[in-house]
Amino acid sequence: MSRNESIIRVEHLTASYDDTVILEDISFEVRQGEVFAILGGSGCGKSTLLRHMIGLREPDQGHVWIDGEDMIGADEPQKTRILGKIGVTFQGGALFGSMTLLENVRLPLEEYTALPKAAMDLVALMKLELVGLREAHHRMPSELSGGMQKRAAIARAMVLDPAILFLDEPSAGLDPITSAELDRLMLQLARQLSVTFVIVTHELPSVYAVADRVILLDKERRGIAATGAPAQLRDDKTNRAAWQFFHRQIGDQSMHIKEGRIGNGKPSFRTK
Repeated sequence: MSRNESIIRVEHLTASYDDTVILEDISFEVRQGEVFAILGGSGCGKSTLLRHMIGLREPDQGHVWIDGEDMIGADEPQKTRILGKIGVTFQGGALFGSMTLLENVRLPLEEYTALPKAAMDLVALMKLELVGLREAHHRMPSELSGGMQKRAAIARAMVLDPAILFLDEPSAGLDPITSAELDRLMLQLARQLSVTFVIVTHELPSVYAVADRVILLDKERRGIAATGAPAQLRDDKTNRAAWQFFHRQIGDQSMHIKEGRIGNGKPSFRTK
């Protein structure tokens, strides 16, 4: 599969909780080998979309294609095969506190393979080395910094050699320096291993540092307000939702961009 081919396709997806529609008829694709970010404010549906993409929830309508296979409606053997192509890290890292790093990373191998224990340990150590934690393999999660825990979670998500890694708020709770180090690690893994990254985040420095393309979800629209490269959307003065998000401006439904500029060179907003 070339870098320009789609490895994920979301088609006409509608998702709700109880009787509230969160996302309505959204479609987009993620290309092989790119770092793709899902952005948006609180309550716009970022986590909802992630859960549907990784098969934790069934949509009201629509399809999610992973590497050519439809996740929606797949039977258990099919879904197991599809899930074998992805790795996931959640916001808290979700490491087991009673296990060493090696045991945490080895766990998916114990569940999904029949490798000898020595081979599992070797694979787990290799993944820990990729994220710079091989020497810490014997340590417990409580002995690690937040950044190290995030890297360990990425190592565990990679241990089955997935084609796609989904990361939920990977920079949450990290200081700027540690966050930048994690950004560099993600770029390194994406380029060296040709892994596709799908990142849910609201951290703009990380978005600019790592994302090839993004989608911006909008709560009012219950869908996608903008799609493109981060810098392209940041500079798009015609898209109100994108401008407000990337420039951290607050608006309401009655605001719109009028022609002309204010003193700082930015487009001015006025109410109708």
